Amino acid sequence: MRIEYLSDSHSARWDSYVGARARAVTDLFAWRHVARESYGIASHFLLAEDNGVCAGALALYEIRHPVFGHYLATALFGTDGGLFSDSDAARDALVAEARALAIRLKVSYLVIRTRGVELRDFQKDYHLRTALIPLDGTAEDLLARLPGKTRNQVRRGQREGFAVSSGADQVAAFHDVFHRHMRRLGSPAHSLRYYKAIALHLGERAEFFVVRDGTQLVAGALLCFVNGMASNLHTVALAEYNTRCPNYLLYWRMMEESRARGCRQMDLGRSAIGSSQLAFKENWRPNVLPLCYNYFVLQGGAPRRIDADNPRYRLAIAAWRRMPLFVTRALGPHLISGIA
Repeated sequence: MRIEYLSDSHSARWDSYVGARARAVTDLFAWRHVARESYGIASHFLLAEDNGVCAGALALYEIRHPVFGHYLATALFGTDGGLFSDSDAARDALVAEARALAIRLKVSYLVIRTRGVELRDFQKDYHLRTALIPLDGTAEDLLARLPGKTRNQVRRGQREGFAVSSGADQVAAFHDVFHRHMRRLGSPAHSLRYYKAIALHLGERAEFFVVRDGTQLVAGALLCFVNGMASNLHTVALAEYNTRCPNYLLYWRMMEESRARGCRQMDLGRSAIGSSQLAFKENWRPNVLPLCYNYFVLQGGAPRRIDADNPRYRLAIAAWRRMPLFVTRALGPHLISGIA
């Protein structure tokens, strides 16, 4: 088994193998450009060949951050993915090379994010779930499958007179409402440059949505498409509008758009077990699946979990909520670039 590191000139080779197997846009070669142009994040794309035939692929992103450290991860800013193989031999060769790369780079850890794949000699973290909504049948069938309370919330949002817009021209508006929502949560937000890079490199695979109440932005979402799978990368709604249900209206519109594009499922993205985010997603009667994050920690010990549930970030989250928007808008991208 031969392992080759791919340069930018080999994008066609990567996508010819991974393109048909990808479950999310973070698996595609275009995501390498998004990562580099947005935050200067380096990547290592490994291809396994068996007697000249491609047998596997692994996309690793190298994070160097003054706060969150130096590490390697698959599925940058995504849910899971990045590892593909046609055989155990190809998978084992790719994983062995990834560990060797981690040692050469002297990173703190390597994490390979999978769905149902446990890697030997890696520490496993199962605290995250993803939720998949089946989109088969007509729109009426889809609505009928929802719990009665969810249907009522969707209809409430439809009656409230909100305007829903979508398209690449909504990138700046989406970023604005996304940033406001994330500041309230005490979390940094991505830069406008990041979303412009997504629009540029993913084209029709990415759709930006915003919900307005007159001229006021109240909600927004980023939905991406690949191989019959719609992936919800971000959805936000300002808390002061919650009683009017713009978030339910937005989810329903995303489901309609996904069906119109021929998608069979809509992936609502990762959430922690017991979180309010997962509870909201369960209102749509999805199939909830466990995620397995496989960690190779070079110095031993437990892997460092970078999320809002980690008590070490509690004070920082509280302080972030009190900062002015212009401060969090400036500082946020510098922080979130380290939270892969």
